[in-house]
Amino acid sequence: MPAPQTTVTSDPTGLHRVLDERVTLPQAAQRLDTRRELWPDEVRIRVERLNLDAASFRQLERKHGGDGDAVRAEVLEIVATRGKMQNPETGSGGMLIGTVEEIGPESPLGLAVGDRVATLVSLTLTPLVIEDGLAGWDGHGEQVPADGYAILFGRSIAAVLPDDLPRDLALAVMDVCGAPALTHRVVADHVARGGAEALAGARSSTTG
Repeated sequence: MPAPQTTVTSDPTGLHRVLDERVTLPQAAQRLDTRRELWPDEVRIRVERLNLDAASFRQLERKHGGDGDAVRAEVLEIVATRGKMQNPETGSGGMLIGTVEEIGPESPLGLAVGDRVATLVSLTLTPLVIEDGLAGWDGHGEQVPADGYAILFGRSIAAVLPDDLPRDLALAVMDVCGAPALTHRVVADHVARGGAEALAGARSSTTG
């Protein structure tokens, strides 16, 4: 595996792939380095399908009046320009499924070449290259057949998919897999704050 021809050392959060002049995390960056060569802790994924974030897809669909060709062209332009899929209007991206193609010798992700995976980090921070012009996508759905590659960092997250889990179902489920935990955390925080406020109010009424 040839090492990237650069003096920049890898960072597990992907800072070494940020091309902006100011220091920023990949998600906030305007453009990412999409070179194929891996830093030691990276993994390259051969992309099978993208799942565009619903808000992003709806915005593109409205902008282009349902013209699928125009939607496809803009997605290609975003990826080519920014080195990742991040809608400039919504700031959102999505996720992907694919097959592990190459692994850096220091990758901590525990993946093996040939593993079929779903990335559980956003496309807004994932270096991405589309190589087929999205020829298999009509621009009329959030799930996007694609051929290309993506790069995972040392702290990226990917789930190995069971062989018997259909691709479309895997994307639909994994895209929202964090929602239950997030909902639980938000509700728990709200209840905790509400409980504290109620207790303070009760104490105030008894002492006032």
